[in-house]
Amino acid sequence: MATRDDTRDRARGSEAGGGAPTRRSHAGRGAPPFSQADADRELIAALRRRGARVTLARLLVHRHVRSRDAHVTADEVHAELPTLSPATVYATLDLLEELGFVRRLSTPRGIAVYDPHTAPHHHTICRACGRMEDLHAAVDASEAQRAAMEAGFRVEHGELQLSGLCAACAVSAPRT
Repeated sequence: MATRDDTRDRARGSEAGGGAPTRRSHAGRGAPPFSQADADRELIAALRRRGARVTLARLLVHRHVRSRDAHVTADEVHAELPTLSPATVYATLDLLEELGFVRRLSTPRGIAVYDPHTAPHHHTICRACGRMEDLHAAVDASEAQRAAMEAGFRVEHGELQLSGLCAACAVSAPRT
């Protein structure tokens, strides 16, 4: 059985800006299937390495977010797992981010969304409806990284966010 580091190394793609460890479950097109039991074992191992408790709530939130093929808000997770308190959902999503199982993204509307796809990718954001979509394209951000490091900034993650109108909103919007 592969270790988390083995899985991360195999799944890691090239991304300008570095980033959180990637997971085989969302490593991209053509990735081998990753069962719920494998995902549970990976989360349990990460929690134990950190000295954190393994709880049913943490497993449920992780399973829920992992099962989605889209970005999700804490409120959406809570609505679909109503037996968990909002505080538990928020704390668990924050912990999953710290462990590298999700990426937390801020939207222009100020709402945090959690992305189960931790492999390197970028995003489009609709300024009308707020829809956020994954964008898989190579982007060379090395000059921006270099400038940031020269200014004393320690880069941990970099991504491109394109804003505009999604296909549905563009149809109904007047051309400008």
